[in-house]
Amino acid sequence: GTDVISLADMKEFLRVDHSDEDTTISEIITSAAIAVQDYTGRVFVSSTFTLKTDYFYNVEIPAAIGAVTGVTYYDIANELQTLDVSKYYADSSRVPARIAFLDPPSTFEDRFNAVIIAGNIGKAASPPIKHAIKMLASHYYENRRAVIVGVKASKIPLGIEAILNPYRIISLV
Repeated sequence: GTDVISLADMKEFLRVDHSDEDTTISEIITSAAIAVQDYTGRVFVSSTFTLKTDYFYNVEIPAAIGAVTGVTYYDIANELQTLDVSKYYADSSRVPARIAFLDPPSTFEDRFNAVIIAGNIGKAASPPIKHAIKMLASHYYENRRAVIVGVKASKIPLGIEAILNPYRIISLV
């Protein structure tokens, strides 16, 4: 999380000027960033991914990808093989990303996860997403208990979900 929102930026947002809670605030930033990633389906830190699927048909990666770095598969003899790069292409301009296969080979029939796709994923968070992470982290910081007694809870109008909804990845497949 601190790769997305720095501890100094979060402390300024919270108006905290001491270092007593730096560890707690860092953990809160991480929790908020993970929650926003889960809600939007996006990844905000560059990393690698591995997607396992049963076959070479309509493969969709539920995220924005940088590149596909390799495709391996279990052939009909159940041996691991590497698919030549000329046999597939990725549509990384679309979210969710797609991979198309040209004349795909046969895979071992009685095997789950017969096709393994590896690549790079992640894109820097935009300013609205960073603000939503700060808002959620602030909420976590100010409400550290699961239950608050004597207070009526309500959602903030046009709050975090309203900021994040345009950035959600929703697959129709």
